[in-house]
Amino acid sequence: MMPFIKRSVPVTTFLAVVFCFFIIDCRFSFADAKRPDKGSINFGAKDKPAIKTTPEFESFKTIFADIAEKVIPSVVSVIPTQVDTVVFNNNPFYQFFGDDEFGSPFDQFFGVPRGHQNQKRQQQAPKKQLRRQQGLGSGVIVSKDGYILTNYHVVHGADEIEVKTYDKRTFQASIVGVDSLSDVAVIKIKGPVQDLTVAYLGDSDKLRVGEWVMAIGNPFALTSTVTQGIVSALGRRDDKNPTQYQNYIQTDAAINPGNSGGALVNLDGELIGINTMIYTTSGGFMGIGMAIPISMARRVMEEIIYNGKVTRGWLGVQIQDINEAMRGALGLGSRKGVLIADVFKDQPADKAGIKRGDVVLSVDGKPVETSNDLKNTVANIAPGTKTPVVVFRNGKEVTLTVVLNERNEASVNKLGAPGKEKEAEGGGESGQQLGLSVSNITDELRQQYSLPEGASGVVVTEVDQASQAAGEGVQPGDVVQEVNRQPVASVKDFARAAKAIKKDSPVLLLIKRGESSLFVAFTNREHEK
Repeated sequence: MMPFIKRSVPVTTFLAVVFCFFIIDCRFSFADAKRPDKGSINFGAKDKPAIKTTPEFESFKTIFADIAEKVIPSVVSVIPTQVDTVVFNNNPFYQFFGDDEFGSPFDQFFGVPRGHQNQKRQQQAPKKQLRRQQGLGSGVIVSKDGYILTNYHVVHGADEIEVKTYDKRTFQASIVGVDSLSDVAVIKIKGPVQDLTVAYLGDSDKLRVGEWVMAIGNPFALTSTVTQGIVSALGRRDDKNPTQYQNYIQTDAAINPGNSGGALVNLDGELIGINTMIYTTSGGFMGIGMAIPISMARRVMEEIIYNGKVTRGWLGVQIQDINEAMRGALGLGSRKGVLIADVFKDQPADKAGIKRGDVVLSVDGKPVETSNDLKNTVANIAPGTKTPVVVFRNGKEVTLTVVLNERNEASVNKLGAPGKEKEAEGGGESGQQLGLSVSNITDELRQQYSLPEGASGVVVTEVDQASQAAGEGVQPGDVVQEVNRQPVASVKDFARAAKAIKKDSPVLLLIKRGESSLFVAFTNREHEK
């Protein structure tokens, strides 16, 4: 007789059965329950949050919506199209073997008859096809008859331009003119046009850091997008493009690809800038956007429309900013200005008596504190104008009168050609001063460092990396032409001038590097060797 075995039900099985009964019970319970009558439940709190606001704040709550409503219609989408001719062939071997001789490498193995080969070659002749590539940017309507302000880089290279307005109308436009040096372009709607909303042009010269602004454009093809921020800074420039004329408004209003050429407006709805670029490591918004001030953009626009080109004043100098070490070496005190690193012969500055080493304090009554200030101020003065220039020289302020020329790019480029100064004689000596080893210029050193013909001074052959000179960027191959405003033609001159500099005193070197001249300043401090 077999013993009786008692079997127990697994716990998991029991729980599963209970859970199923629960689900079934809940299902039928909810289905059979009586639902509340419609409208019998009061959703949300009865009263609004008790937040105290001032009358001024009440009007501020809608100000950005009010601005957007008025200004958005004046901002358009600018769609440039490049039309290219693409040459292609259906035979993938054509680009390697050509049709004139081979046709296809398989023909040699499979014995395609010669007549068929000729027919095949005719069929496989290269084909041409038009390829259209579209871009996207923004623009601002500035006149009732269809003039639009945008960026040069938006329309550069475009064969066709299409403009779409806020009210969904589409127009063809043509380029009136461009100015690559300021990244400004003017386009115009073709044919008659009506009912355009025109932006009001404000005064960007009155802007203050911290003012509220709104950016309007078409980022990533999202038309009529508005973003809000403040003026983060004024007078910005992009050091990667030193030849351009820049005086950017920096803002943290979000600017992204597609915003270029759009509007930057203030709380009065006035156009105060044309959005043009962003600083980014990701390709998108990172809180730093740049806009061309409308004062600069308007001047360029009017010259393009009325004169067909942009004219700028030209002084004929090389300039650089002044650091604290230079300020002490030059004896400027609290004065602010721009240092003249070189003066081009027979140019306006040279004719007016401006000298290398002068510090420009003002031009045409306007103070200049940075090289960018000086560059833009001179550019805005009409060529031929007699212009007062105040310089600081040998401890005194001197006022000179300059008659500016017109800036001509071809002439400007030629001014960098090597000079014909008398070549320094002798060579091979070494003067270990100020952390620098220098030598007289010889043919061997001229070839080694690619020195310009006619370069005069002493060439730096070695720099002590622990020295102040190294910290300020002095490097082998630099030609020292002055030490503390004393001309240097030989190693003896250099040693004599360097010896006269006391410890902790300022040092000012005039250096020729390639075709450019620059001043370098530092303090004569001892360093460990």
